[in-house]
Amino acid sequence: MKRTILNAGMILCGEQLTPLENGSLIIEDGIIREILPRKAREALSLEEVEEISLPHMTLMPGMIECHNHLCIDAALPEHLELLAWSNECQLTLLALKGLKEDLMSGVTTARCMGDKFYIDVTLKKLIEDKKVDGPRLLAAGIGMKGSHGAGHIGMPHCGAGEIRHTCRENLKKGADLLKLFITPGVPEPASTFVPSFLSLEEISTAVSEGARLGIPTAAHCIGGQGLKDCIDGGVDVIEHMYMAAEQDVERLAASRCVVDLTSGIFLDPSREEFLSPANALKVRLNRSRVRENVARIIKARLPFVLGTDAYHGFLYREVGYAVELGADPVTAIQGVTSRAARVCRLEDRIGKLENGMEADIIAVEGNPLEDVSRLSQVGLVMKGGVVYRQP
Repeated sequence: MKRTILNAGMILCGEQLTPLENGSLIIEDGIIREILPRKAREALSLEEVEEISLPHMTLMPGMIECHNHLCIDAALPEHLELLAWSNECQLTLLALKGLKEDLMSGVTTARCMGDKFYIDVTLKKLIEDKKVDGPRLLAAGIGMKGSHGAGHIGMPHCGAGEIRHTCRENLKKGADLLKLFITPGVPEPASTFVPSFLSLEEISTAVSEGARLGIPTAAHCIGGQGLKDCIDGGVDVIEHMYMAAEQDVERLAASRCVVDLTSGIFLDPSREEFLSPANALKVRLNRSRVRENVARIIKARLPFVLGTDAYHGFLYREVGYAVELGADPVTAIQGVTSRAARVCRLEDRIGKLENGMEADIIAVEGNPLEDVSRLSQVGLVMKGGVVYRQP
């Protein structure tokens, strides 16, 4: 039996991230067996134990990135346009780089929201077989957009029959979720109208195909008619929602949908230099209203999770934006821990530090409940009881 004990200045326990000061966390064969005060640990007599001392750090669950793309590196110039001509080998190299950056930043699970060439499905299996280091992956396979839809990551489809065919191919390959692209990603700055590129029938077809195998469906949707169709069609998670008007928030509140916020695309100025000049201008012109719209979602206390949309290594910034827009620190951190685990349907395995959970654990400097920017100062990364980064 492999046994590891982490001794830390603070441990954030359970779904509510309840602080335990000067605690010890005992891990056996990759599973959390006990969390107890340091004095109680010192009274135990344990043999063959590896102990790691982190007196000035806080232990918390490994972060869950809820909106990622392995084929995109948002820190590369004009990275969206790169998708139009990059081949499978080039995109795989990007993916391997991003996986390392995510894991070292404290992301132990990532929800991949559509990639080319089934790269996400392939790498998911290689990580499970311990042939590649990276976060635990949930793969969507090939994303589906309308034949007249926007963007380079989803593949064009026309009609429910084509949607059904790709859904079944994805499910056969081993996808964990299905991904639809309903609306553009960046709204027109001078307009409140949101185009929608898939019909209710097409959306419902994908939801039905997934549901018959217990697989959820997520939809890239910033608002408008597309949101109404997603809710009516049974979509589980709505991605982005940059154009969340009052009516949209009311619809979401009356539904069972969870919102996956990726606010940094608009709110993080450091991302502009990696966009084409035209896209960077549209982001700047939309920034203030995206801030207002996302704050509307948070103020309404809608359930949300967080993702970067391929800004690898910077998930902590999304937690900061959630707090900046009105969320309390516990709720914001739950968006990358316990609530994120529920969206991934892994809440019985990861997302909180409790007895019997898998040992996906990170240690950060100081107390992130007082200052969520501490999430950028990751010293220890453990996934499944294996240490990948240590102070």
